[in-house]
Amino acid sequence: MKKRYKAVLFDYDGTLVDTNQLIVDSWDHMYQKHFGGHLTGDDVKWTFGMVLWDAIDDYMKQLGHSGYDLQELVESYREFQRQPDATPAPPFEGMVEAVLKLKEEGVLLGIVTSRGYDTCVKGLKKYGMADCFDAFVTAESTDIHKPQPEPALICCRELGVDPSDAVMVGDSVFDLICGNDAGCDTCFVTWSFATGVDAAIKDGKPTYVVNTPAEMVELLTAVV
Repeated sequence: MKKRYKAVLFDYDGTLVDTNQLIVDSWDHMYQKHFGGHLTGDDVKWTFGMVLWDAIDDYMKQLGHSGYDLQELVESYREFQRQPDATPAPPFEGMVEAVLKLKEEGVLLGIVTSRGYDTCVKGLKKYGMADCFDAFVTAESTDIHKPQPEPALICCRELGVDPSDAVMVGDSVFDLICGNDAGCDTCFVTWSFATGVDAAIKDGKPTYVVNTPAEMVELLTAVV
């Protein structure tokens, strides 16, 4: 059954904005600088949606590294994305139009991301979407992150909506579990490579699966 939602909560990386390659390149930069090796998308895509500190620490331990300075590794990852001449990663095709349409329809919009506030807003401003969002829940907003429900709950409180009137849109199982456990409906997008569709449906149990931003808008603004 379709319903019209009062609020849509968006993940940032891999959902709104095509940061997939940027994230992979940042991992590779960090790893090459400190360990002299390389990492690929297949190596790191399982970390997409995780808090950066936890992702790096978990993966370095899996690789058998010890004695590293985690803060230095995080800083090396971030320095790649903060290059002065770096252009923020672009939105996925049709996403700007989708966000503007949702805003035009009177839907409240929130960001729920494990990314830091500054780089998130920089990307949204670059492509004319920053003013469309009514609430931002970023890495600095809470010590409890996805897949726990707190980020979605915080966003719903800031928007003044009950979670049952909101839908969490994301490209990873972390997004889906976060939204589901907060009491929101959830929408999995297939245009990223963080999680395969079959795995997302099996483990994240999304309310909806969409293939394009236009399909997403039509679905989320439908009236029963």
